[in-house]
Amino acid sequence: MRLQRLHYSLLADMGNGKIEPRFKRLLKMANNVVGGAASMDVPKCSDPARALGETAAAKEAARLFRPGSSTPVTRSELAAMSALEVSRLQPIADHPALTGKEPGNHFAAFEKEQVALIRASSPKLAKFDLTYARRILFYDELKGEATSPKITAKDRYGQTWKVKWGDEVHTDVACSRLAIDLGAVFADLKFYSGPGETLLILDPVTKTKEGSCRTWAELSQALLTSKFEFHADRYLLDGQLVKGGNGQLVGHGTVDQAMIDRESLDPKYLGAAWVKFKECQLSLYNPAIKRLGGAALSTAGAVEDRVARGSIVFNAWIKNKDMKDDNSRVGLVLDPKTGKYDRMVEFQSDLGCTLGGLKPSGELNSFEASFVRSLVGTVGFAMKPLYVPSSWKACTWADARWMALRIARLTRADLERAFNDCGWPSFAQRVAVEKLIARRNELIAPFRLDLDGVQPLPCDPVFTMQVNDAQGKDYPVLEGVINANSRAVRALEAQVHPEGLANVISRKND
Repeated sequence: MRLQRLHYSLLADMGNGKIEPRFKRLLKMANNVVGGAASMDVPKCSDPARALGETAAAKEAARLFRPGSSTPVTRSELAAMSALEVSRLQPIADHPALTGKEPGNHFAAFEKEQVALIRASSPKLAKFDLTYARRILFYDELKGEATSPKITAKDRYGQTWKVKWGDEVHTDVACSRLAIDLGAVFADLKFYSGPGETLLILDPVTKTKEGSCRTWAELSQALLTSKFEFHADRYLLDGQLVKGGNGQLVGHGTVDQAMIDRESLDPKYLGAAWVKFKECQLSLYNPAIKRLGGAALSTAGAVEDRVARGSIVFNAWIKNKDMKDDNSRVGLVLDPKTGKYDRMVEFQSDLGCTLGGLKPSGELNSFEASFVRSLVGTVGFAMKPLYVPSSWKACTWADARWMALRIARLTRADLERAFNDCGWPSFAQRVAVEKLIARRNELIAPFRLDLDGVQPLPCDPVFTMQVNDAQGKDYPVLEGVINANSRAVRALEAQVHPEGLANVISRKND
């Protein structure tokens, strides 16, 4: 099964995978959006304690294990078990997408492990440091084939980073941390960079080949005339800017000899322009993993896999509307003892289209505090997805309950920690956390999580926040809604968050 999945990903990586005709793909997306409620559901279970029987057992996921056992439960054993008992079975211990650890505080340890692997991947990276690496980046190229505005850049170790702007800057960072805390095996290392935290040095003045960007005016124009039609100027950090003799914007400054000596820069960058941003997202091309193509979500065993099936609950919980194969990845992770890349992992590599509305991501005012619907014979999740993997359609009540239990075991502290890294102001972080807890609590009744001791967590998704400034009282949040008329909100949108906080500009509408 893993060989099949690896083969699928290799074909995708080489561009030899099966490509669905564009018209057919767009028609499916339209149907999913229009009929989202009908496609985002799992069967109800009227009696969780009743034995499944052979017919129902045949619909359950394959390769399930009792805790501590290395022998999978047989179909005949499943038939004699109740849906409640089946929901407590676990995937194989070395599942490529799930660690099996209890949900909790895992991201810090994961990041530390990745730094150790990066240092072991090459002698020149023996002293690799994530903070130092992302402090100064050197422009590489515009990523024209991407779906959101981004460039690639190199750090002082020679490693590649994606620099990204727009409505997914915060969500991707927070949700990738949530995935690791939930038990995901792997995630891309993504970081929020706030005002002036990262300095981007543009191409040297001597670089004249086509596509080079030696001034901000050239890079800004390249982004504007690309397929993104992205207005990048509003992301430049406010401050004194340098203009050239032709009046075009060069940047915040140029590299001098003192800066080369102080920052250990290549002398070729003498005279190069540099810029700083109000905010951006940085994602490392991790040298400790050989990234391959997309992970199969509808074929190559995914339909039989509990982790793939149960992921419908996690993705509905964070309202991820863009769950296509290419937004997940297969990779081979370095074994530092052998120097070989031989540990297969699968992970959701793009969690940016979350916590928002149909178009804008990260628009918390469009992220509802309620998402579970009781339908005739099914439990539905209120979402209009662009893609519905076949594995989601095969999800049983037991599969969904298994994932709901994992979500329920995340604490308020776990959620607050994940959002603390995402760059949103504290009031926006709280809006996200309160709504996620409310959505978590909604999972208890339909999946009888109380039978495993799960209780609702206190939350207030309609809270109001008052602050005082020189002009008097101000309300950044009113009854759970980020207030577009708040002085604090307007100031933060102007100074730090150009994509917006109350009303977010979708990358499609930039």
